[in-house]
Amino acid sequence: MSTSVKQATWAIDPIHSTIRFDAKYLLITSVSGWFREFEGTVVSGQDGFCNSEINLTIYVNSLTTGNDERDNHLRSPDFFDARQFPMIQFRSTAVTMQEKKINVTGILTVKGVEHPFSFTANFLGICADPLHNTKAAFDMDTVLNRKDFNITWNQLFDKNGLLLSDEVKVHCDLQLLKLS
Repeated sequence: MSTSVKQATWAIDPIHSTIRFDAKYLLITSVSGWFREFEGTVVSGQDGFCNSEINLTIYVNSLTTGNDERDNHLRSPDFFDARQFPMIQFRSTAVTMQEKKINVTGILTVKGVEHPFSFTANFLGICADPLHNTKAAFDMDTVLNRKDFNITWNQLFDKNGLLLSDEVKVHCDLQLLKLS
């Protein structure tokens, strides 16, 4: 007798989700940017979000910092090289859950470089929206080293300081829409 595991498929709701990054400029203040276009799915099992399969695609050309000159530089080969590498992708390899914390391990691909990537997300709950759609919410904060992805452009200033930090903080507020 076979047992089937009931799965649920969820899609990221881009209208109610944000992906933001912060990097230190002059190593004293942060400059923030957002990706306005992204999509992703989560296939979860009967045991909630533990052992889920997560896939995320971020479109590099949707990057915005509120400054056109800086945005164009970030899209250039000095940084993301959006023409040659139009997408940032993540796919999970392991997902575990402990209380309201979800530990995710996977492969992050930025600028053609695949790199192991782990983070912890906070599970904020599940509820129905006013249209009776089932929604789930998460948030997460993590830090990446941009050099891990061959994003190495920098500039010296004042003879001994670097213009940009290597560490980039990433914050996500994600709302999922249950499809099935």
